[in-house]
Formats: sequence, structure tokens, C-alpha cells
Amino acid sequence: MCLNRKTRGVLPFLLLIFGCASPPVTKVLSPVEQIAVDSKRASGLADEFRKKVRFVQVPRLERFLTRMGTRLGLASKDFPLERVEVRIHHDSTADLKRPFSFPGTLVSIPLGFLRKVEFENELAAVIALELGHVVNRHLSNRVASDEDAVPGKVALFGEESVFEWGRDERERSIKVGTELLYAAGYDVRGMASMFQQETGFFGIPDTESRQKEVEFNVREAQRAKIGLLPLVKPVVRSSEFIQFKRELGRIRG
Repeated sequence: MCLNRKTRGVLPFLLLIFGCASPPVTKVLSPVEQIAVDSKRASGLADEFRKKVRFVQVPRLERFLTRMGTRLGLASKDFPLERVEVRIHHDSTADLKRPFSFPGTLVSIPLGFLRKVEFENELAAVIALELGHVVNRHLSNRVASDEDAVPGKVALFGEESVFEWGRDERERSIKVGTELLYAAGYDVRGMASMFQQETGFFGIPDTESRQKEVEFNVREAQRAKIGLLPLVKPVVRSSEFIQFKRELGRIRG
């Protein structure tokens, strides 16, 4: 095709216009890159949380929980969490009677829950559920901009807490958490069992609306384990867990 001199002069200009008008190519991040982005985005919130809560300072207990968290985190095939730190926080106020999780990855569990839980698979279920929120990037999506991630502009506690998950978010995290339990060798029935005792474990007021949410969680936990073949000798209560409970009983406060 032959172009006259006038056309040849216009062509580069048109190519420049259409090139600028085309949508930018969005880079698809690898799981490792995505974890790094999420961790950086929520680092300020995690730091604020560390400053505002009082942790139980018993390294032996934290090591046991961190081993459990790492075992569960590595069980994720699509979004493996190689660094999982699990802490215990004092829960003297109502706002703290729940677990928290931050990408990076930090999971913190209330002391009151640990004192009441009697089965290891229920403890693993709580950690797995929190890791499910991290894998599903729920907190990261809520603080999607640098402005949203500024500590003080996002409520960590109370009715406006950024951790008040909706049903869709809970459903996805229950599914992922159950898969992590299964892949890590824990009895997946611990997820439904944990929810069935949720008001007792976390000191949540047993209101009618709350009971409906608990029933929803239990249904989703039971649905999530459909199709999973029974594990041979799944972890329910190991000797390490029994020792963990004994040492936990010595903690005051």
C-alpha cells in the first residue's frame, strides 16, 4: 500500500493518539508479590494494633501457636503464607474478645478463647479462618488506598471496626479455612464446632440476630467440608496441645 506525503505525516500522529487512548496493561502479580503488596499496605494498621493491645508474654505458648499457624499457612497451594506469627492478646474489654489477622502475616487470638477451647482442631479452625481472610485479601481490599490505610482513619475496634466481615467475606474465608485445615491434617469438623460454641468462646452476646449469623457460619462450615474424604487419624488433640493447655492455665490476668 502506497501512502502520499500528506498521509505519511498524519499517520504517526494518529498512532500516538490511539496509543495513548488504549487502556494500560495491568501487571498480574505473583502470590509472593501480592503478599508483599498487601503486607506493606496494612503494615500501619498492624503496628497500631501491636501498640494498642497487651500481649501475653509466654514464648513457649507463642511458638506452639506459630508452628500451628505456619503449618496451616503453608497448606495453601495458591497463596502460601510462609511467615505466620500467632500471638495471644489480653481481652479485658468487649472489643478484644475476638481474633484479628493482618497480612504479613500476624494472627492474634484472645486469651479467653484459649482458656475455654478444649480441642486442637477448634483452635486450628480459628487460625485457619483468620488465614482465610488474609488469603482472600479482605483487609487489604478494605484499605485499598494509601489514604485508607493511615492509622486512625480506620477503626480497629468497636461497631465500625474494619474487621466486621459480611456474609460473603465469611463464606469465602470459611471455605478457604476448611481447605487449609484439611490440607494440614486437622479434623475439619473443628470449624463448625468452633462456630457452634462461638458465643461461649468469645463472650459474644447471645442475641437473636447474632444467633442467625452463627447458624449461617455453621451451615457454611458444614457445606465447605462436603466432598472432602475423611482423613486417617486427623489431629484433634495432640500431646503438644495438652501441654499447651497446662501451661496456659498458669497465666494470670
